[in-house]
Amino acid sequence: MNKIQSAILTPEAAIQKRNQLMDDGFCVVPGILQGELLERVRSFTYDFLNTHATDPKHRYQGSDFHIQAERTWAQHQDPSRYHAPLVDEILDLPEALAACAELGLEGLTDTGSLIVLSKPPHGPALYWHQDSMDWNHPKSSLPWPSTLFLSYYLVDTTRQNGCLRVIPGTHRKRIDLHGMLPDAHGPEIQAADETHEAFMVHPDEIDIPVKAGDLVIADGRVLHAAWPNNSDQPRPLILAWWRVFPFPSVPSWWTGEVPPAIQADPDAPYERTRKPGQYLR
Repeated sequence: MNKIQSAILTPEAAIQKRNQLMDDGFCVVPGILQGELLERVRSFTYDFLNTHATDPKHRYQGSDFHIQAERTWAQHQDPSRYHAPLVDEILDLPEALAACAELGLEGLTDTGSLIVLSKPPHGPALYWHQDSMDWNHPKSSLPWPSTLFLSYYLVDTTRQNGCLRVIPGTHRKRIDLHGMLPDAHGPEIQAADETHEAFMVHPDEIDIPVKAGDLVIADGRVLHAAWPNNSDQPRPLILAWWRVFPFPSVPSWWTGEVPPAIQADPDAPYERTRKPGQYLR
């Protein structure tokens, strides 16, 4: 008999966090990764980072290792790709899936992989960026997300060791900074120095410090960055991308007016781009 998953959030907390995700572009669900599994994920991550050299172009990200789940790697068995059964375990984590269900995140589909990221000791800041590549698609104007990143932090984070920074609301509202930023993770920003506007302290930014095992859920459109790691220890995390609310579906809990963009042809071709266009107001 399968173990029944107990509630992660109270109904009131779930609605509050869902509203925060909609309004600010992120929310935090504490204590999702705990105990023996947290220790195994942390050990796996440190072992991987200690045995794989980081490409210098990823110095601001810290690292950028994509590791496939066994179930997706088995379809192709590409020897050039990293893979590990632990990825399957994280993607299928009952506590995380339960929390997402309680938030009303419908139609969740994982991409079959996760990313190992680590800010090394005394590593530089991560620049401001957003990760959406769907800005030519009308769904990028919708009040609910179409892609999410779920980040599990493996140590406690503070400004001292490089915690996440977010500019709330920038997933749905254009600000001047949008026009200053090169494409995320592209050659222009990778070659820039820390005097670039992408490293600025923005008046509307907030810090997102978390505890080890906390889950950060964020809209792929929101502007985010990270402080430098000024400590003597690495600041690792694992991140997985998920698709949600497949277009043109409307969340079952949505009570507002249905945006006209939902009427767009779901099969029309749209060129992918990281540059926000007409759909970011």
